Amino acid sequence: MANGETPSISVIMPVRNGERYIADAIHSIYHQSVPVSEIHVIDDGSTDSTPAIVSGLAASDSRIVVHDGPRKGPGPARNVGLRQATGDVVAFLDSDDLWPEHKLQKQVDRLAAKPEIMMASGFVLYFDKQIENGLEPAEDARTEELFHVHLGASVYKREVFDKVGFFDEDFLYSEDVDLMLRIREACIPFTIMNEITLYYRRHDHSMTTHLTREEKRDFQRALMSSLKRRKAAGITAPLTPFREVVGF
Repeated sequence: MANGETPSISVIMPVRNGERYIADAIHSIYHQSVPVSEIHVIDDGSTDSTPAIVSGLAASDSRIVVHDGPRKGPGPARNVGLRQATGDVVAFLDSDDLWPEHKLQKQVDRLAAKPEIMMASGFVLYFDKQIENGLEPAEDARTEELFHVHLGASVYKREVFDKVGFFDEDFLYSEDVDLMLRIREACIPFTIMNEITLYYRRHDHSMTTHLTREEKRDFQRALMSSLKRRKAAGITAPLTPFREVVGF
């Protein structure tokens, strides 16, 4: 990604039975103030009208590329997209979430302003009700704003995955936590912007709505895997703090 040039951006979206929300998720990509080069939609075994919805959108937009997923969960599905992505910058969006209008522009600008930064993240706004005929939370929605490890809140230079690898396909949950721990272990510089960069939808059909034994297990396994890698490398110090926080 050369200085002064607009980077090519690949978006990766895994989906399984996302007919209720996926059209809005894709339209929130369209509404970005910086264009994306390609949108990889990985259908991980949908049995509802998701394939028809995505095919209809792809028919009028050649940037949308639809792939069959391995039906092993979101991590392996995202890896399908990563193997096909050609962009300088990679971004993820789940099929039930939304991006604020200027999310990509702000984060790409931040990467350009400090070339050593390899990843730009931000804050997440959780919401339960979408505005009618719009792509943001409704005024009367129940909301909560915080920083958390959500892939959709971040953008990554492609080199991040060249260095730390793809998603660990042994994880059904917490594959994002595992990725972030590997990024931190590799001392990859990143920034957390004081901006909302993801609208995260809360609904009953989300994989993470109800905390399960499997989700707890995978989270703990991600932490233990990090400890084991650091021990094997002879690293006894705790992980360094976040590299930079912008806007505070």
